[in-house]
Amino acid sequence: MTAADFLAFYPQFAGVYPEIVLASAVDSANLRFDEFGEDAEDARRLYAAHRLTLYAKTVPAGMEAGGGVSSFSALASSGDGTKITSKKVDDVAVTYASGASGSASSALADLAETLYGQQLLSLLRMQAYTRYVP
Repeated sequence: MTAADFLAFYPQFAGVYPEIVLASAVDSANLRFDEFGEDAEDARRLYAAHRLTLYAKTVPAGMEAGGGVSSFSALASSGDGTKITSKKVDDVAVTYASGASGSASSALADLAETLYGQQLLSLLRMQAYTRYVP
């Protein structure tokens, strides 16, 4: 998978800055999932999108430079895997689940943090692949 292939599938990541971040996510994804057969490219795309979404969460507001995404926070929240676990109407109370599950292995825990990672977890389960190396 090339960066162009990835961006054709997920154009919302086209403004990731600096460009080395996109290249690194794609390179990292290409090193994984060889044993997935026909699902390998899907897994690679999801992994790269997951990594880029986590990266976008680390960029402070106002630090988007070089004509990058107008708001990294919008990109970060677009793939946010946060789930509401409880709510209360009177006196308004909301509880969000932590993305990391206590039952998940530590190597898989970060995948629960984004929607892309959650989709990748589904692929991992379908493949019965337990040797994931972050």
